[in-house]
Amino acid sequence: MSIEANKKIVEAYFTAQRSGDLFKGLALLADDATWSVPGNWEMAGTFTKPQMAKMMEGLNMFDGGLNFEHHSITAEDDRVAVLTVVNGKLKDGRIYRNNIFFLFVIRDGMIHHVTEVVDSHHSRQFWLGK
Repeated sequence: MSIEANKKIVEAYFTAQRSGDLFKGLALLADDATWSVPGNWEMAGTFTKPQMAKMMEGLNMFDGGLNFEHHSITAEDDRVAVLTVVNGKLKDGRIYRNNIFFLFVIRDGMIHHVTEVVDSHHSRQFWLGK
């Protein structure tokens, strides 16, 4: 696929996340896709698509969709890199905001792997209270 086509798939993922239905974006992942969060903390690891679906259930506490402020989108070969700021309002009124770097690997029109690098200190405090 072309670089532009790969970028459109990634933007479709973010559009799905903005819709408020966090599961829509998972439809763009291949059945054998993996999602990695690097680091040595509770939310780090490499997850399968079914594990990501379970994780999305826990994140479905946002009031409406997530907002993304992309700072850059760079694509080469089968990879699309996105530096963004995510924010969203939780149903309990708290606002989540974090800097995230995503690296998507696209093959045959599907997302096959995602590496998501977040500010782990902030995420750990916000989600786990630690």
